[in-house]
Amino acid sequence: MPKPPLVLVVGMPRSGLSLLRDLLAGLGLSVMDAGFAEQLVTIQDRLLIDLERWWPSRQATQALPVDWLEQPATAQARERLQALLTQDAEQQAQAWVITDPRGSRLLPLWIQLAQALQRPLQLLLCVRDPAELQASLQRSGGDAAGISLNHAQQLWWRHNLELIQDARTAGVPLEVIHFGAWFTQPQAALEQLCCLLPCSEPSSTQRQQALALIQPERRGPQLEHARRALDPAVRRLHRRLLRRPLPKRWPASTPPSRLDQGEDPLLQGEALASQPQCWPQWLERHRDHPAPQLAELPPLAEAFRVELCGANWMEWEPHLLMQRLPLSGLEQLVLDRQHSAGHQLVFHRPEGTGPLQQLLLNLELPPLERRAQWLGHLQAQPLVLDPDPARVLLLRACGLSVGWLDPDGPVNGWLQQSAALDRGAWAQHLGLAAPQPQALIVLGHAGSVFDRALAMESQRGASLQPAIHYAPGWPQLTPVDAPSGLARAGWLQAAARVGARLVHAADGPVPELWSRLAQGQAEPCSLPPSAAPADLRAMHQGTPLRALAQDRTSPPQETAFHWCNDRAPAAAVVVSLFNYADRITAALDSVVAQTCQQLELIVVDDASTDAGVEQVKGWMQAQLQSAGHGFVRLLLLSHQANAGLAAARNTAFRAARAPWCFVLDADNALYPEAVSACLGLAQAGGDALAVVHPLLAVEAEPGRADDARSLVGTLSWLREHFLAGNVVDAMAMVRRSAWETAGGYTHIEGGWEDFDFWCKLLEAGFHGVQCPRILAVYRSHDQSMSHTATNSHWRALSRTLQDRHPWLALPLASP
Repeated sequence: MPKPPLVLVVGMPRSGLSLLRDLLAGLGLSVMDAGFAEQLVTIQDRLLIDLERWWPSRQATQALPVDWLEQPATAQARERLQALLTQDAEQQAQAWVITDPRGSRLLPLWIQLAQALQRPLQLLLCVRDPAELQASLQRSGGDAAGISLNHAQQLWWRHNLELIQDARTAGVPLEVIHFGAWFTQPQAALEQLCCLLPCSEPSSTQRQQALALIQPERRGPQLEHARRALDPAVRRLHRRLLRRPLPKRWPASTPPSRLDQGEDPLLQGEALASQPQCWPQWLERHRDHPAPQLAELPPLAEAFRVELCGANWMEWEPHLLMQRLPLSGLEQLVLDRQHSAGHQLVFHRPEGTGPLQQLLLNLELPPLERRAQWLGHLQAQPLVLDPDPARVLLLRACGLSVGWLDPDGPVNGWLQQSAALDRGAWAQHLGLAAPQPQALIVLGHAGSVFDRALAMESQRGASLQPAIHYAPGWPQLTPVDAPSGLARAGWLQAAARVGARLVHAADGPVPELWSRLAQGQAEPCSLPPSAAPADLRAMHQGTPLRALAQDRTSPPQETAFHWCNDRAPAAAVVVSLFNYADRITAALDSVVAQTCQQLELIVVDDASTDAGVEQVKGWMQAQLQSAGHGFVRLLLLSHQANAGLAAARNTAFRAARAPWCFVLDADNALYPEAVSACLGLAQAGGDALAVVHPLLAVEAEPGRADDARSLVGTLSWLREHFLAGNVVDAMAMVRRSAWETAGGYTHIEGGWEDFDFWCKLLEAGFHGVQCPRILAVYRSHDQSMSHTATNSHWRALSRTLQDRHPWLALPLASP
């Protein structure tokens, strides 16, 4: 039983191929999917480019080279197309529709492919009014942008007539589908199409669904003035293409020469080579044009030399481009250090028997005064490659045999040669150990937050995974000669291969050149500012880090000291204590110095491991021996297990009797009028007032020379002020009933319990007021919680707070 045909839908681009494809699919035929179509386009586009007939170019109006079917580029395209078609061919039990305008120029190749698949070939040629087509090309932009009317007519002529002549010569059945008929006589046009379909009987439902696809907007405007501007021969050809049956005689496929008139002449050959002042304009005109590749390069000789123009071998780019060269055997190269220099590398390849002894990699268009010498040097080279397509086209137009080097082509063994991979070379030239396998390779200085957090991991002996290979001095690593440049490129490529991910830690995005490295286990990424190692690991795993948030109950506690009299407290000072035995006395001394009388002092120790509890107990006992103390109550509670800052504060608030509680951290201190000044404002406010916060002086201790602040809490309490971050320190006076209404403090791993608490108060309808006096001291030291924990978790904390309070707009909350 004969196989069903391969239906090739062809025609000039913008001639209605996509509409016809949709109609055929609606009628029940098997059409290619998007992935298949993309591969098909890529292969055929590359072939036309390599044949110097890229479809929108001026050369596309010329016939293909006489021997194009025998050229290496065609053989390569044929092999790739056949492999692609063979994958799907066995699954196609009915007529198989393939749509691509490039088939109009490449029909002889498709005839060979159909024969290899043992399928008959049927052609459907989409023809569109050339005036409509030119207008559609202009609207589409992209590759077709700027195509003139004359150029569009030449392309239209070539695409249609070349296909007709090739089909007639090969005896391939051909039918013409007129694009305009879909909109003037849709029913008749659809019936005609159904008659042309082999082994297909669409149902009435399928026909109705297909007709519904014909929408007027797919045609575009009708431009009579553009139609009148067409060349008479083009109008006549269009009328001939609409005849039924098709005529037997046709004009030549070469467009009328008069259509060249009015087109800007393109300099070529010696005329272009002798006018280097014109080259920048020429390049700009061809800036978005692709360039031909060399389909294959000859094998390497035993001695092999690579020259470089526009860069030197100490730089990244030449090495990353060389590993995309379409050559095999480069991993066997042995560097000749004696004869290599900044612009030339010389190698030996013991097993080399091929003819290729030399090539030149060009990366420049030199200044005007050097261009003649540069062109002469390139003309003397047996093989020149260049990654810039426009520059390749310029050199080819000047008569040189130059090929485009694809920066994204397959990777060869250039950076697997011994001079690039040798650990001894890395140590000698770079002072670097080998990249750590499966580690996050962090290149560049990641900042003080990252440094401190990584140091803490090392101090704890933590073995977190993935490990971090940290090279903060990487940006300053400058090769001094060609071997060290090759070693550096080899080290980076090895890091990309064996590491879990390359991480760019310097300012700016990931360097563009990193995209030319052979693909590693994961795409390189850039480390955000103020990120910690934990953030990096979470980002690598695709789960942005968030800080743990828990509403913890207070653990069991014991009363270490309690004294009170029968007077009601006017205000409470609540202190949370954890391993601050060396600082707590100064904080307590600032409380006893308050001018406000009738204070209760509550200290909650959160299972400290130092002598803090004994010191506080002794201090409280000493106050009772003093006749002038202003306390009405002294209470020391001790948690039996560590529960965190939030739980300690909640325990203190729960134990307090006063309506207002001033929160004091154990490492800070109050000025004498702190409580009385804040209490005065608190008592004068309404029931919705929950917080009175003073200005705080900053005292930076040794070890915190980086903290240049003089005040904390400079912004007043406004919801808008909290959007981008916390503006009110924990040292503030808080209404105890508001604390209870808001649900108290929530444990936030790493800090920001106070920020979260302020947000909860705002959401509960409370507000705060700033006391316009400096009433306490904030001590900035290197053992504080904010320095050792919070500053290392800004991003995780930001994400957690943003999740809990969506009205915030924290800049570090984004992944």
